[in-house]
Formats: sequence, structure tokens, C-alpha cells
Amino acid sequence: MAMLKRYNDFIDRVNELGFMALSNIHEGFPSLSSETSKNQWHTGEIDSDPWQWKDRAAEEKKLAFGCILGGNKGFVSARMYPYFYRAYKPTLSMEERWEQGMIFPELWNLWKLFADKTLMDTAEIRKEMGVTAKSGGSKLDRAIVELQKEYFITVAGNRYKINKQGEPYGWPANIYDKVENWAPSEWIEKTCNTNVEESRETIISTCLSICKGVDIKKLTKTLALK
Repeated sequence: MAMLKRYNDFIDRVNELGFMALSNIHEGFPSLSSETSKNQWHTGEIDSDPWQWKDRAAEEKKLAFGCILGGNKGFVSARMYPYFYRAYKPTLSMEERWEQGMIFPELWNLWKLFADKTLMDTAEIRKEMGVTAKSGGSKLDRAIVELQKEYFITVAGNRYKINKQGEPYGWPANIYDKVENWAPSEWIEKTCNTNVEESRETIISTCLSICKGVDIKKLTKTLALK
């Protein structure tokens, strides 16, 4: 297998597979870290640095990126997105789940925040919710992952912090948007053609075809499909 060296090679590879993890989440499961050279990472080169590819793919809507493989970070192609959306999107509404005590307060409050605001990074979300890294940060971080896992929000790209002089500084942070805002309409419309069980079976059968010697029961657990 040839290593991925350029952004377009990466896009083609994920489109070929259907989905890919960012880093190794399960033995035999394809990942960006295992299909690129270590010396490519964190160079800042937009066409050859895999760290740049992940956010660029989301911003350009070439691929979905985020904690969207059962809560694990990874990529999903346009072809497979309807199956993941249907497989992971809860059948009950958020209001119904809240009323039945099925979700924790931070998740509920975060969902309500995204109903009014969008395109926020983690620092902005914490500020809006009155949370700090040391006080409530871990529960909020869990909620951010959970909303990605359930296909309510997704990574929409990244942006730098801006100092008082209006200049960017530091490392760019992921920004999140509601899936209904970010996803191309045809990606969502295609979900009407499949049900939850069929979608899960399609994902699992695809895993069997693209993963090497994988224990499908363990992988199903890793991907939170059962």
C-alpha cells in the first residue's frame, strides 16, 4: 500500500474506503496515522501535512470529520455519510430523551446552545456555558464528543484566536456547526432511503471489506454499533 503524501490522495483514499480513523482505534482498521509518514505531520504545509488535511476536508465539505466513528475521531465520505447519520442519530428527539432522563445536563444545555448559536470552538462554548477547563470542563468535553457521535454537530473547519491588535495567534482550534447547517443537502436526503438496521449492516459489511483480519465483534463495540 502506497503512503498518502498529498491532500488529494487522502481525499481519494477515504472516498475509496468510505471511512477512515484519524489515529489507530482498532487493529486492522484503516487510519490516517498508519497511512502517512511521521515526518509529514505538523509541518504546516497545507498540501502535505495530514494535520492540515483533517480540518481542510471538513471546511471544503469533501469529507465529514470529527468524533463520528462511534465517538472516535475519523472521516466519513459523502457516499457513506447517509449510513452513519442514520445508524448513529437517535430515534427519539432530544426533548424526549431529556424528559425521560436519558441524557446528562451538560449534553442538554449544549444542544440548546447550538439551537441559538453556531460556529463555536471549545473555548467559546465553555465561555457561553460558564465552564472552565478545571470546573465542569470534562463533562462539557464529553458532551461535545457525544453530540458529534450522534450527528447533531460536526467539525466545520478551524480558526485562530485573535489578539487585541486583530492578529491571529497560537494553534487553530476546531469550530463546530450543526450538522443540518454543515452537511450538503444531498448527504442528508439520502438517509431517507435506509433504516437504522440496514445502515448498521452496511457499515459493518464495509468494515469487513476494508479492514484486515479484524475481529468484527470487537470492532462493532469500538464503533458503538451495538
